[in-house]
Amino acid sequence: MISSTARRPALQVKRFFAAKPPPTATPNLSTAAAISVACSLFFLSDPISSAIFANHDNDDVNNSYWAKELEHEVTGQQKSSTGSRLRNAHKFCNADQSSSSKQSDDTTCADNDNRQSNTVENLPQQARIVIVGGGFAGLHTALALAEKMSNNGSDKVEYGSVILPPEKECNQMQLRRSTSSWYQWLTRPFITSKSSTINNHHNRNSNINSEIILLEANQIGAGSSGRAKGLVVPGFQVPLEDLEEGAVDNGGSNGTHWTVPSLLYKFQSIIPSQNESNHPRYTKDVVQEMYKLSYIALDRLRSIVDLYKIDCDWVESGAVEGSIHAMEDEEEGEEESDGCRILGRDEVNEMMGRSSSGGSDLYQWGEYDPGCAAVNPLKLTIGLADALERWGVRIYEQTKLTRLEKTPAAADESLKDSRGKYTLTTNDGSTIQCDHVVLCTGADTLSSDISRRLKQSFVPIYTWMAATEPLYEECPLKDRIINICDNQKCQQIKHPAPMCGDDHISLNYWRHNNKDEGRLLFGSLADTFSLPCWLISWRLRNAVKEVYPQLENVRFDHIWGGKLAFAPNSMPLIGRDTDYDDTTSTAKEESQSSKNFSSGVWYATGFAGHGIVPTAMAGSVLANAILEIPDQQQWQLFQTYFPPSSFNGYPYSRLGAGMVLSIYNMWDWAGKKGIPLPALPKLW
Repeated sequence: MISSTARRPALQVKRFFAAKPPPTATPNLSTAAAISVACSLFFLSDPISSAIFANHDNDDVNNSYWAKELEHEVTGQQKSSTGSRLRNAHKFCNADQSSSSKQSDDTTCADNDNRQSNTVENLPQQARIVIVGGGFAGLHTALALAEKMSNNGSDKVEYGSVILPPEKECNQMQLRRSTSSWYQWLTRPFITSKSSTINNHHNRNSNINSEIILLEANQIGAGSSGRAKGLVVPGFQVPLEDLEEGAVDNGGSNGTHWTVPSLLYKFQSIIPSQNESNHPRYTKDVVQEMYKLSYIALDRLRSIVDLYKIDCDWVESGAVEGSIHAMEDEEEGEEESDGCRILGRDEVNEMMGRSSSGGSDLYQWGEYDPGCAAVNPLKLTIGLADALERWGVRIYEQTKLTRLEKTPAAADESLKDSRGKYTLTTNDGSTIQCDHVVLCTGADTLSSDISRRLKQSFVPIYTWMAATEPLYEECPLKDRIINICDNQKCQQIKHPAPMCGDDHISLNYWRHNNKDEGRLLFGSLADTFSLPCWLISWRLRNAVKEVYPQLENVRFDHIWGGKLAFAPNSMPLIGRDTDYDDTTSTAKEESQSSKNFSSGVWYATGFAGHGIVPTAMAGSVLANAILEIPDQQQWQLFQTYFPPSSFNGYPYSRLGAGMVLSIYNMWDWAGKKGIPLPALPKLW
């Protein structure tokens, strides 16, 4: 038996270590987890993540298929005898050309560089209207303003309704067509008298030259407008049916529509904010009017391409959208008034070229819209810029707006009227004063020094596209042969391959490149942070494989992408930035007041990757607002019912949006696997 005195030293040692852990002990798991979470939140916050990814975005336009096509066209034109050149030909000149052709090509590059000499050293000190952003929205706004200011308030682009200036009067004009086409159009009958109008073109163009300028931070076509998929479709990112379901006068749901935007609306209504947070709910008539405006804009865009002879590979292809979800109440084959019709499982897979590819159960049903078209977005962007210069509008590339503020009051009252209401500062310190500013910038160039209201009103979403190697006859998406019978006579018509897409949250979309080589242009993914190229390629390949299993080992020749501006409700932001107004009245009071706006800061952004047609609508709407055209103030619909959100999750908007997208992607995956899960609120 061991005595108590013998056990005492061991017991004392045990108590000592139990009471006082050694100083070298590792911290507990909760502390380590808290430190890890804090570090992650710091690096994933909007300011830090934006700084980290600012110089590592894989979205250079020179990597896109559209830029490569333009480079081939430029090369061919440089070698031709016509001498015609494209706007950005200097951008694609090859520094490694052989000495035999280097001299002539360098001359072409030099001419184009001289053409780009409209930079900040020649920036005027004053203008009436300054448009910021050389994408679709900015170009359409400038074009609508130029047409209306020169044609008594009309921008209805039809033969005879708009008198165009002759090309020879534009010193910087370098369109890709001959001047004879202008004469052919000129010989057609006008509604307006030609003799009194043509003689005044020079004076009117001079006024436009001094009143409208456009600033582009990079080059025309270098932004998301020049990298788009090229789908020409009316409407918005949110379908009309979903908007009507969320209307306050929707009797079926008593005005209650459980979507992410509606939940955010309820959340904002209880949070005090400097912005409008409790804006009125819209009605069915409001959204129907907005969609009507988009269909008018589609007709206008078609007329613009035709009238200005914009060579943008426009193809009336139609569009097919497949659904991975089961059909609800729609009946197969049902046709709507606009020609759209519901497709069954077999027909939607056949139109997409999936009937013989295996895995045809991916899409349960679909919808076909014959009114959609395919276009080369980069060539369309450049063509719109050429049309602007035809009117005398000056475009200043490589000129980034860094600050926007009200012009200080003049000490001398005699100088009051000669000073612009707003002062813009560019990247080299140059300033310009103007009465109207139109912000048409994208998700990556808008800072809080320009518009705090817009900066925190959307989330940048990355999306990516790839162009496969030439597939020729192996391309699954092919032209279709349609049988048309009339008066007991039938004929076969070749119809171009349709634009395709589906209703995944990450939204797969693809198209044929409309060339004999038969490339498939496939886009997908929705991320809130930039990704390395190898990961983008791997994920795009998996998406292509899911749609077309036979293309599992296809090679990608081009991969490109960029940031899109998504508002929380996925609707475009069109209106007036009231933070720069002198009055302190609310937006609702402004919309009901009868005062005229002789100056203002306007905006058109947040088109959520669905902007080729809506930007044409926004341009006309804002032009009507700036020129104060009576009974044409539809901008108030967007300003009143879909204003910039006062909350986008800042400073964790990217992280929050990424988590929401991940949850919805998981639900999509579970649905395709047959795993039953409760329904989530719609994202819009």
